[in-house]
Amino acid sequence: MADNFRFKRILFPTDFSEASINAAGYALALARQNKARLYVLHVVDVSDEAAGFYLPHLSFERLDKELMSSATEMLRNFIAKQFKGYRNIETQVAAGEPYKEILKVVKGADADVIVMGTLGKARIDRFIFGSTTERVMRSAKCPVLVIPPRKSA
Repeated sequence: MADNFRFKRILFPTDFSEASINAAGYALALARQNKARLYVLHVVDVSDEAAGFYLPHLSFERLDKELMSSATEMLRNFIAKQFKGYRNIETQVAAGEPYKEILKVVKGADADVIVMGTLGKARIDRFIFGSTTERVMRSAKCPVLVIPPRKSA
C-alpha cells in the first residue's frame, strides 16, 4: 500500500520568487526521498500587457525570443543553486498563462504531485484574478503540495 504513495515524477513550477525558493527545498527533499524525476518549469507570461510593459520598443517576435532566452538562463541558475547535486531533473521554459501551462506540463509529464510555493510575484493579482497556485489546485488531477511563506522570526 505504501508504494501507491511513492512519487516518481514531481513537478516544481517556479517564478523565481522568495516563495519558490522556499518551496524548492521541499521539492528537492521529496524528490530525494522518492528517488523521483524532478520536472522544473518556469512559465513566461507573454501576454500583450506584460510584453508592452517590460520592453515597449521591441517587436513581439524579438521580445518573445529575448524573454525566453533570459528565462532559460534564469532557470539554469536557479536549478544550479537550489537543486545542486541532484541529477534526475528535467527543465522546461514555456510561454503563456502560467496556470494553464503548468496543467499542460503536469499532464505531459504524467506528474504524481506538484510542489509549489504560494504568495509569489502576483500578490495583488490574486485578489483580482485568483492566484496561479489556487487555479492549479482547483484543476490539477494530482495532489498539489502548497508551501506557505516562511514565518519571520
